[in-house]
Amino acid sequence: MNAIFSRLKQRVKKHRSIYYLLQFLVMIWHSRWGKITGKQKKFPHTIQLPITNKCNSRCVMCKVWQKDCRGEADVSEFSSFLKDSIFKEVTTVGVNGGEPALVKNLPKYIEPILKLPKIKALNVISNGFIQKSFLDNIKIIFQMCRAKNVSFHLSISLDGVGQVHDQVRNIPNAFKRTLVTIEEIQNNLSLYCDTFNIGCTIVKQNIDNLIELDAFAKKKNLDIEYRLGVPNKRIASDKCTDEYAITERSHIQSAIEFFHYQMSISKNLYEKFKYFSIIYSLERKFSKRLLGCTWKDEGITLDRSGNLYYCAVASNCIGNLRDKSGEKIFFDTKNIQYRKDLIKTYCDACIHDYTGRIELKSLYYFIKEFIFNQYALRYYQIMLNNKEL
Repeated sequence: MNAIFSRLKQRVKKHRSIYYLLQFLVMIWHSRWGKITGKQKKFPHTIQLPITNKCNSRCVMCKVWQKDCRGEADVSEFSSFLKDSIFKEVTTVGVNGGEPALVKNLPKYIEPILKLPKIKALNVISNGFIQKSFLDNIKIIFQMCRAKNVSFHLSISLDGVGQVHDQVRNIPNAFKRTLVTIEEIQNNLSLYCDTFNIGCTIVKQNIDNLIELDAFAKKKNLDIEYRLGVPNKRIASDKCTDEYAITERSHIQSAIEFFHYQMSISKNLYEKFKYFSIIYSLERKFSKRLLGCTWKDEGITLDRSGNLYYCAVASNCIGNLRDKSGEKIFFDTKNIQYRKDLIKTYCDACIHDYTGRIELKSLYYFIKEFIFNQYALRYYQIMLNNKEL
């Protein structure tokens, strides 16, 4: 059945107009018809899980390595956190840090994640500085996921080629070390994960070198995802924006042009919509966020100390699983009001590339722009030809 569906999909892709139309219909079907206020008491479907604050990088856009690592739970206590009923509807978990590779017994921490009753997907993000021990652990984790029929995605951060990456990460030879890890995973993908990509955070230190990185990724046949460096409470980047943020007009214009380029070459409408939304935020064309966001009502952030947050970007800690049950914390009346206030006062200004179900109104802006861009040049060419006749 899967083979038949795959062949059908390939045939449809050859007819671009039909392929885009079908993607639009799927996007509309999955869109939200109304606004998210944050008042709904829904169990989270997604966990963002920073597994440690320890980090072997000193990124210009992150100060997580300065945060306290004391009190991070051992495997036994961490397992008890994940048995909390607040996680009973979770289908997706994203493990990040700090740096997950610094957790030597990482598979032991993954075990309780894979025991979640509805888990379907696991993602791990790493800087790739550590090769052997980390990749040995990743092999084990991948086999664990396979045994549970859970899809496993691995992402390695790469912010530039050569010294550009070294400068962003503030670590000598960062690029060489990361590239060794990337090439090992890419050459032996079936040993490590179901899917793999690299992720680039756009900051003022690499804004003028993005085309070089994009060309490098294409040459290496690497799938690459771009996101803007934005203030983020969890990693304390909200306290050092002057060190990395794109604020100069020339840098903003470079980012807009680069995202326009990414939008033009992407064949996936969800990706096109993401880049479209970022462009419009940078151009200040809309006062509200266009991208959907799972963390408005379907996401939760859990750290290894048992602290809970609504989202990582802007949320304060709303409680600790060492003190209360997750349900009591997550659905506490004061916390729900805090989430409502957060959505009302902050979310529309947020440009983080978190995704979620798109509001139909936001999708309308995108469809209108997409159709105009697709057919404006064609119309111009027809009119030009008519004049020549």
